[in-house]
Amino acid sequence: MRRITIGTLLVLGLGLAAGSQLFAQDNSAVQEIKMTAQRYEFSPNEIHVKQGQTVRLVLTATDHTHGIEIKEFHVKTKLPQGETKTVEFVATKKGMFEFHCSEFCGLGHRKMKGKIIVE
Repeated sequence: MRRITIGTLLVLGLGLAAGSQLFAQDNSAVQEIKMTAQRYEFSPNEIHVKQGQTVRLVLTATDHTHGIEIKEFHVKTKLPQGETKTVEFVATKKGMFEFHCSEFCGLGHRKMKGKIIVE
């Protein structure tokens, strides 16, 4: 039968503490951006993120049902008026990518666009 010494317990405890710090750092890598969709525009309509970063968009359509689509990151969701929806994706590619309203919302629908710049 083996004995567990205080030194062993201390090493295990430090290892667990370091592991929990690493996990906490991973969670802080999420960039959360609050956005609104209304009257043929997204606000903000330009987003800057780092490559490899997890991006969380918290979206609210204030005046009408809208949607958001970002083809390169496989994002597409409907935004019912007055509800808040959250979408997440990882910015795997560098470059500038367009997002647009994916639900017909009126005469200005085609102008409802924005861009994500991944650095």
